[in-house]
Amino acid sequence: MKKFLKIFGGIVVFLLALLIILPYFFKDQIFEKVKAEIDNTVDAKVEIGDLSLSMLKNFPNLYIELQNVSVVGKNEFASDTLAFVGRLYTAVDLSSALSGSQIKVGAIVLADSKVNAKVLETGKANWDIVKTTGEEVVEEESGEASDFKVIFDEVRIENFRLLYDDATLKATFAVNDLDLNLSGDFSAKETNLNVATTLTGISFDFEGARYLNNANMNLTADLAADLENMVFKFMKNQLGINDLHFGIDGQLGMLEDGYSMDLKLNAEKTDFKSLLAMVPDVFKSDLEGLETSGEFELNAFAKGEFKEESYPAFGAKLKIGKASLKYADLPESVQNIQIDAQVNHPGGELDLLTTDVNKFHFEVANNPFDAELHVKNPMTDPLLSGFFKGIVDFEKIKHAIPMDSVKIAGMVNSDVVFKGRYSVIEKEEFEKFMAKGSVVLNDFVFTTPDFPQGVKIIKSVLDFTPRYISLNSFDSRIGKSDVQLKGKIENYIPYAMKGKVLKGNFNMSSKMMDLNEFMTESEEAENSTDTVPLSVIEVPANLDLRLSSNFNTIRFDNMDIKDVKGLIVVKNASARLTNLSMNMLKGNMTMNGMYKTVDVTKPEIDFGLDINNFDINNAYHSLSMIKQMMPIAMNCEGKVSSDMNITGLLDAEMNPIPASLNGKGSLHSRKILIKENKAFDALAAALKNDEYKRISVTQFDMEFEITNGNVLVKPFTTNVAGNPATIYGTQSVDGKLDFTMDMKLPKEDLGSDINKMFAQVPGLENVPAFDVAVKITGTVDNPVVKPDLSKVIKQAQKAIAKELERKAKKELEKKGKDLLRKLFK
Repeated sequence: MKKFLKIFGGIVVFLLALLIILPYFFKDQIFEKVKAEIDNTVDAKVEIGDLSLSMLKNFPNLYIELQNVSVVGKNEFASDTLAFVGRLYTAVDLSSALSGSQIKVGAIVLADSKVNAKVLETGKANWDIVKTTGEEVVEEESGEASDFKVIFDEVRIENFRLLYDDATLKATFAVNDLDLNLSGDFSAKETNLNVATTLTGISFDFEGARYLNNANMNLTADLAADLENMVFKFMKNQLGINDLHFGIDGQLGMLEDGYSMDLKLNAEKTDFKSLLAMVPDVFKSDLEGLETSGEFELNAFAKGEFKEESYPAFGAKLKIGKASLKYADLPESVQNIQIDAQVNHPGGELDLLTTDVNKFHFEVANNPFDAELHVKNPMTDPLLSGFFKGIVDFEKIKHAIPMDSVKIAGMVNSDVVFKGRYSVIEKEEFEKFMAKGSVVLNDFVFTTPDFPQGVKIIKSVLDFTPRYISLNSFDSRIGKSDVQLKGKIENYIPYAMKGKVLKGNFNMSSKMMDLNEFMTESEEAENSTDTVPLSVIEVPANLDLRLSSNFNTIRFDNMDIKDVKGLIVVKNASARLTNLSMNMLKGNMTMNGMYKTVDVTKPEIDFGLDINNFDINNAYHSLSMIKQMMPIAMNCEGKVSSDMNITGLLDAEMNPIPASLNGKGSLHSRKILIKENKAFDALAAALKNDEYKRISVTQFDMEFEITNGNVLVKPFTTNVAGNPATIYGTQSVDGKLDFTMDMKLPKEDLGSDINKMFAQVPGLENVPAFDVAVKITGTVDNPVVKPDLSKVIKQAQKAIAKELERKAKKELEKKGKDLLRKLFK
C-alpha cells in the first residue's frame, strides 16, 4: 500500500510539474504525456475525465484542476474501482514559474474522492498495480541537490471515503467521510504544522462481529516538523474517539522502508462512563439514562521502527477499579466492575506479543463472575492459560441491563480452568494440556417478538476435558417442539483459536418437532396454509458432525411424519443422510443422499428415495417434486411406490431448479382411481363418453428418466377403465406434454355418433373392440387430448372388405348351385 501511495503521489507531483512548466498552450500535449506516463507506471486501467486551466478563477494565478480520475484493476479486480479522484486543484503563481528556481502554488485540494482497498483470501491486494521490469533500478547520485522547489502552505482533503476489505483477516474498515486541513510553511526545512482532521461514519467488522458502528474520530495537533529528515513531533494535540479523548506525546518519522516512532497515548478523561463510548456496538445498549461510578486508566505506547516484517515495541493497558453502572428505570445494577488487561510486545516479530487479562470481574445482585486469560506466542504455538467461574442469573441480568422486548430467564453456573500449548492439541498429546470444569445451564427461557414461541432449555450440562467437551445433558423446548441431545464436541480448541474443523458425535431425539413454528406467514396469507418461501440453509464448511436421529413426530404444514430415524453426517459444507427412514403419507420412505452448499447461491442435492405405499393424493399435494414429475396424480386416489434417484440444484427459496434435475426411477401401483383430471376430462369429451371422466388404472410398473428436467416415461402396460393400454411419452422441462395411450376400446366406448355410423356399414357388427391411440399434448395446466382413429379406420376397412368378400363368395356359390341344378335336370 505504501509503495502504491508513493507512486500515486509521484504521479500527482509529476502532473503538477508538467502543468506548471507548459501551462496553457500545450494542454492536449500535456494530457497525452500524463496518460502515457501513467500507463508506463501502473498495471491498471486509468481514466482521466478532464483537465481544466483557467486564468479567470484565481487571477493573476493560473488555476489548474484535474477531474474524475479513476483507477480500475485488472484480472480478478477488473470490476473494482481502486481509487476515484473527483477533483484535484490548485493555483500557480506564474511569475514564480518563470523564475525557474521555485514555483509558488496556493492550497492543494483533493475533493470528492474515494479509495476501495481490497485483499483477497489468497493475499493478493488490488493496490499492487506498480509495473515491474525485472531489472533493479539504480539511483545515481549527482552530488548536488536541485534548487528547484514547489512552495505551498496548505493541503486540504474534503469529502474523502475509504473502504478496506481484507479477506485474509476477515476484517472490514470503512470511513464514510474524512476531512483534513494541513497548513504550514512547507518550503522550510523546519516548521510548525497545524493539523485538523475529522472522520465520521467509522465502521469496523472483524470475523462477523461489528466492533465500531458509525463512530466518529477527530484530531487537532500542532506538529514540530523536520521536513528535511521527515520527523514530526507532537506538541499541543487532542485525539477524540466518540466521547473518549486522548493526549499524544512523542514523535513519528518516515524512513525509506518504514517508519520510526516514539509515541505515548493517554486517556484524558478517566470517568468510567467515557470509556463506555468505546464498547463495541454488538455488546452495548443505549447509554442514555445510565448512571455510572468509578475510574479507569487507559494508555498505550509504540517505540522503535516499523518495517514490513518487523514491529516496534508497543503495548496497551486498561485498568478499571470498582466501577458500577445502573439504569435509572431498572431496579438492579452491575457492581464492582474490575478489569486489569494489557498487551505487550518487545519489538521484532509479532510472535513475541503477549496478552494478559489479569482480572475480569463483575457482580449482579451479589452473583459474581470472574475470568482470566493469558496468551503468549500467538502467531506460532500459542500458550494459553486462564479460567472463568461464576453465576449468571439472567432473571436478574434483565433487571440490570435493558432488554427491550426480549424476555430472558435461567441461570448459568460455570467453573472452567485451562492451561497448555496449542501444539499438543494438534499432536493429540492431550495429557500435556490441562482443561477441566463444567458449565451448567438450568431453566433457560428466551423469547422475542419475532420468535414468540421462544426457546426453553430445561437443563444443559457441559463437562470440559482437553480432548473434548462432553454434552451430558441437553433438554430443550422450542414452542411445541422438544429436542434432546447427548454427545461429545471434539477439536474445540483448534476451532476456537484458528478456525479449524469442529468435530462432534451426538444422539438427537424428539417426541415432537413442529417445523411450522419456524416458518412465518405473510400478512396477505394470514388465513391461508401457504407459508412464505424458505431461504437457503448453509451447511458450515468447518463442521464434522454425526447426528444419530430419532424423532417420534415431525409436523410439516398439515402432514405428520412419524418415526424418523437415521444418520445425518455434516461435513465439508454438506449434509449426508444415511438410511433416514420415516412413516408419512400413509406409507413409508427411506432416504439416502446429500445436500451440499459449497456454492451457497445454488445448493446441490443428490438423493435416493425408496417410497413404499404413499397415498398418491397426499403425496401430490405435499411434495412439489411429485407435482413436477407426476401431474397426472392430481385428484387421484390410491397407493403408489417408487424407487428414485435424482440430482439437481435448488434456488434461493429451496425449490428445485427444473432444468438442473437429472435422474431415473420407477413407479408402481396396484390400483389408482383418477377423477376430475383435465387430461381424462378432455378424453371423455373427445369420445363423447362421460364414463372416462372417472376411471380406474389397475396394477402397473412404470420406469422413467429425467434429463435436464425433461421426463421420459418408458412404455408400460396396464388396464385403464378395464381396457388394455400401453402408455409412454415425455414431459418437457417447461411443462409441455407429449404422451400416447395405445388402448383397446370396446366399440360401444367410442361414442354414440361413431356407433350409429358403424351400424350402417356391413361387417362391423362382428368387431367387438378397436385399437385407439390417444394423444395427450398441451401443458400440465391445459392438456389437449385427441383420439387417433387411424387404426380404427383400418380395422373397419378390413372388416368391411372381409364382409363384402364373404357376401360375394356366398352369392357366387348360390349362382353356381342354381346353374348346376339347371344343367342336370
